[in-house]
Amino acid sequence: MRHAKSDWSDGSLRDFDRPLNNRGNKAAPLIGKEIKKLMLTPELIISSPALRARMTAEAVADNCEYKKEIIWNDSFYFGYTSEIIDAVRNVDDAVQSVMIFGHNPTWSTVAEILSGEYISMKTADVVVLEYEGKWKKVGERKCKLVKHLSPKDIK
Repeated sequence: MRHAKSDWSDGSLRDFDRPLNNRGNKAAPLIGKEIKKLMLTPELIISSPALRARMTAEAVADNCEYKKEIIWNDSFYFGYTSEIIDAVRNVDDAVQSVMIFGHNPTWSTVAEILSGEYISMKTADVVVLEYEGKWKKVGERKCKLVKHLSPKDIK
């Protein structure tokens, strides 16, 4: 999931410290509820620690009834696709589903690398990919695009 819409109104804030704006604060819980409704609540959440991603991950987790700890991964903020994919490769094979939260353009690129399909992720968009196999072997074109979910499409 790409983080929800952030607030640019306070120019004194570092990029890392930008919170969600009103639209983002509405979209993140909406996505969480939709994930629960679609029975896609993940077994593990890993997120960028940047405030806007953190707020998005926490709102989604609360609304999809995710009950475990969120893992904050510093490398998700800087945007290297190889580090994002490596983080997924390091997920324990006992975990069946993982949800990652971060930033564009990296998130669109990671989704494209894994699925082989161009995916333009807007704020608060979720791309659901399916993969069968050991996490350590996930990689280029090994996932199937199952769903591209956007807050504007939720009724």
